[in-house]
Amino acid sequence: MLLLLLPLLLLLPLLLLLLLPLLLLPLLLLLPLLLLPLLLLPLLLLLPLLLLLPLLVLVLVLVLLLLHCKATLNLFCNQAK
Repeated sequence: MLLLLLPLLLLLPLLLLLLLPLLLLPLLLLLPLLLLPLLLLPLLLLLPLLLLLPLLVLVLVLVLLLLHCKATLNLFCNQAK
């Protein structure tokens, strides 16, 4: 009986080595899904800044326009003198 089990016991580690990658494969497939929230977290933190970006651009354009108008007005005032 023991002689019948011996080859099986010798094959068992080999079988486990063959099955181990198959068992690890779903874990490897799930790993990116587990890491995805960690990768999305910085994007979620940047989202409010991205929403404020158009507002910041608008303010910048208005400030530049104001400076341009002021400079143009000064030029006309200096020419009028």
